[in-house]
Parts: sequence; C-alpha cells; structure tokens
Amino acid sequence: MSKKSIYIIIVVLILVFFILRLLSPEDTWICLKGEWVKHGNPSFEKPMTPCQ
Repeated sequence: MSKKSIYIIIVVLILVFFILRLLSPEDTWICLKGEWVKHGNPSFEKPMTPCQ
C-alpha cells in the first residue's frame, strides 16, 4: 500500500468515529454496576426494568 492509501484510510476511520460519536445518545440512562445512572439530561424517567 502506498502512503497516500494509508492516509486516506486513517482519515476515513477518523470521520467514521466522529460521525458515530455525534449520533450516539448523550442524554440517556446507563447500567453501571447493577444500577441505572443518569448520563446527561435524559428526557424520560429511569427505566423500570432491572439493570444487569
């Protein structure tokens, strides 16, 4: 592979990472050590389902 190909692959991977980061939910509930933990400012109540 040429250096140009490697640079293009790296740039594409970085772009994919940032796109996925922007699309991931920031305001949600996360299961941490068996308990629901608020992440950001979710617009819905804590889930009633057990957290495992």
